[in-house]
Amino acid sequence: MADQEPQAHSDLATFGEELKREREIRGISLKEIADDTKISKRFLEAIERNDHKTLPAPVFTRGFVRQYARYLGLNTEEMVNRYNFAAAGDDRIEKSAHLERLVQPPVIFEKPPVRKGIPPVYARVDRNIYITIAIVIALALVGWWAFRFKQQRNSEQAEAAAHPLIAVSSTVAEAKPQPAPPVQVATNPDTLRLTVDVNDDSWITLEADGKTIVSDELKAGEHHTYEAKDRFRFRTVGNAGGVAVTFNDVRVPALGRDRQVIHDRTFDREWLQAHASEQSHT
Repeated sequence: MADQEPQAHSDLATFGEELKREREIRGISLKEIADDTKISKRFLEAIERNDHKTLPAPVFTRGFVRQYARYLGLNTEEMVNRYNFAAAGDDRIEKSAHLERLVQPPVIFEKPPVRKGIPPVYARVDRNIYITIAIVIALALVGWWAFRFKQQRNSEQAEAAAHPLIAVSSTVAEAKPQPAPPVQVATNPDTLRLTVDVNDDSWITLEADGKTIVSDELKAGEHHTYEAKDRFRFRTVGNAGGVAVTFNDVRVPALGRDRQVIHDRTFDREWLQAHASEQSHT
C-alpha cells in the first residue's frame, strides 16, 4: 500500500485540477455553484485544491462531487468513480469490493494446455472441397431461379396474346398545383408540448409547471415529448448545442453553442404567441 499511496494522491490532484479547468472553461464562479447546490464554498475550494484534510469523510465528499459535476453538465457517475479511485489512499474511506478492484492488480488466469489428438473427420477434409460444394449449390439455385423466371414470363406473354388490350386515348387536363396552406399554430392550446431531440450527450434538468420531470443525462439519438399546462423551464442544459427543441410545433432556435452550459430558459404561452406569429409570416 505504501507504493500505491503516491499514485493515489497524484490521481486526486489531477481530479481536482480537471474540475477547476472545466468550471473555468464554462465561465462559472464557485459562488454560483455554492449558491445553487448549498455546498460551502470552503469545501468546493478544498476539492479543487485537493485539500484532503479540509474535506469531510469521503461518504459526504462524494455527494459534493456529484452535485458539482451535475452543475457543470458532466457525467456524475464517472466523476464520482474517479474520485473514489483518487481517494483510495484515504484511511477514512469505507472499503468495498468495488474499490478493491480499482486498486488491486487484476488476476491473470493461465489457460490450461490444449491437448493435441486426432482431429475430427471434418477437420481432416481439405477446405477446398467445402468451397467447391458451396459454389455448386449457389449455381444450382441461380439456375433454378432463372428457369422459374423464364417460365413465368412466357406464361404472361401467352395470356397477353390471348386477351389483347384495347388502347383508349384520353386527354388529362393538367392542373396547376396549388400551394399548400400555411401551417396554423394554436397560440392558446389547452396543453403545451415540448419535444426534445438529443443530437449529442447532454445533462438536462427540466421542470413542467414548477415540478422537475427530468434530471438526467440524455444520450445522442434520444427523442422525448413532455406536456404541461402553463410553462416549461430548463434549469440546466449541459450541452446547449447538442439539443434541438420544438415547442407546440414551433421550432425553437438553438439554445446555445456546443458544450455551452445554460440555465433558466423558460417556454410558456407568451413565448408561444410571440414566436408562432413570427413563424406564420415566414
